[in-house]
Amino acid sequence: MPRRKLERRKSEYIQVAIEPDEKAAFDAWCAANSTTMSDVIRKEIAGYIAKGKKLMEAAEG
Repeated sequence: MPRRKLERRKSEYIQVAIEPDEKAAFDAWCAANSTTMSDVIRKEIAGYIAKGKKLMEAAEG
């Protein structure tokens, strides 16, 4: 029986312009907290989406 190929979702990318000193400070903060800039941004986006969904549900309800 042939193996089925697993479908993998491709990641999407967002480019963000940021001042060099802000990027350096953010990178330093992330390193000091054993995380990456991408992890922090992903978590913030997820929280923003969750908050928006709650607000939309409350407005509809």
